[in-house]
Amino acid sequence: MALLEARGVTKRFGGLLAVNKLDLTVEAGAIVSIIGPNGAGKTTFFNTLTGLYRPDEGHIVCQGHSLVGLRPDQIAKFSIARTFQNIRLFANMTVMENILVGMHTRLFQDMPNVLLRSRKFKLEEEQAHARAAELMAFMGLTGVGDELASSLPYGVQRRLEIARSLAADPKLLLLDEPTAGMNPQESCEAMILFQKLRDQLGITILLIEHDMKVVMGISDRITVIDYGEKIAEGAPHEIQSNTRVIEAYLGSGAAAALTNKESEARRPIQLEKSPAPDAGATLLSIENIDSYYGHIHALKGISLEVKAGEIVTLIGANGAGKSTTLRTISGLVRARQGKILLRGQNITKLPPHDIVKAGVGHVPEGRGIFPRLTVRENLGVGAFIINDQPLVQRRMEYVFHLFPLLKERLDQKGGTLSGGEQQMLAIARGLILNPKILLLDEPSMGLAPVLVDLIFQIIEKLNKEDGIAILLVEQNAHMALQYAHRAYVLSTGQIVLQGDAREIAQNPQVKSAYLGG
Repeated sequence: MALLEARGVTKRFGGLLAVNKLDLTVEAGAIVSIIGPNGAGKTTFFNTLTGLYRPDEGHIVCQGHSLVGLRPDQIAKFSIARTFQNIRLFANMTVMENILVGMHTRLFQDMPNVLLRSRKFKLEEEQAHARAAELMAFMGLTGVGDELASSLPYGVQRRLEIARSLAADPKLLLLDEPTAGMNPQESCEAMILFQKLRDQLGITILLIEHDMKVVMGISDRITVIDYGEKIAEGAPHEIQSNTRVIEAYLGSGAAAALTNKESEARRPIQLEKSPAPDAGATLLSIENIDSYYGHIHALKGISLEVKAGEIVTLIGANGAGKSTTLRTISGLVRARQGKILLRGQNITKLPPHDIVKAGVGHVPEGRGIFPRLTVRENLGVGAFIINDQPLVQRRMEYVFHLFPLLKERLDQKGGTLSGGEQQMLAIARGLILNPKILLLDEPSMGLAPVLVDLIFQIIEKLNKEDGIAILLVEQNAHMALQYAHRAYVLSTGQIVLQGDAREIAQNPQVKSAYLGG
């Protein structure tokens, strides 16, 4: 029996046809995946299903009820819940409070009962807290109910977002790239979780995902879209052998990913990586840094350096302290002990804007673009300290040379770009001020393999041709070690291994703990 049916769904943004006459049927009790290259229209289609966008044409029916024209909160009442491509938690609320927010369509007390704290209100409140505790136990969140969402490691935040969705008691759960940024072990755990949601809770799942191991491992059916149109549909084994899917979504040489091998197997690690130019000059030095989030000791006396002309990668499991390291360098998190030197200058206590002026560019995890600003305006924000307009224009042309697509999207709002286009914009904004060192936090997160290749080729070009040193945080450790000169491995806020990237890549301990080998 069909739980959800979409027929002829079309969505336009001005002259851009994002979704074109798309049909989809989701049977009750199934796990259905939607795949396609970045910019194919996958998230836009999700947004039409959940009321964030109204389709220009077509019909969407759930359990016999039309969803077209309904607000997101009204659609949620039809037992539909979702997560987002970029995590959308309430950062300054606790884990418990985030889950309780997800119950808003299932709580029925009116304002007088709430204000008077009536017996009915107190009973419903107790039941809501009990249900939230059950969901925390189911999602492996027991013990962190009073922690702020912002203090949680990335993988735990992903679980919390799913827990909040489950609080709405959905029959249909839409998951938008739920394993983005996870290491191989966490992705395997996520696959087990999704199957538990279906088998134990009876929830039907509609999934957008780039990780082919996840898609092929749990899906009953797969729909493939490209340029907003359906190009293939079928069981996993049918999609695996579809030449058009491989070419459109994964690019050439991607068969390894479709046979449940790591997608990085397409390109062997370069064991003869050339040394960085001017490798003797230290550009960035971190000495015995300790950083905290409240009472949580996130970094514990870490020390590392980046030399001029180097690509240095920082790898480790989610929650190890990688993003915190970059945020501490940028002044977004204050180090309580230790010092940070940039070309010999102590920048430890400088405000973030002065650190940017000193020559540090930072592309944050999750991209951090301004969704309501255009591409032009986002780039302009990145150039905020340049008063020389001809210079700004030259820097604009430089980033357009790297990312020609951005020039075509100059007047398009950042929030309407695909995930891959948003990542290009985030990197371009980080380059506008011509930094001496670029901090890149998970640049491949949520990208199709063909775009991952492109991003890393640009990283290599920035380093080799433009001389920009790069400190790279990347969950795709195979790829990071392929391009890096040196590597540091973080675990629970401490550096446990460091050395030449090719040697780190061959270390059995690292392969087991971080590379899924």
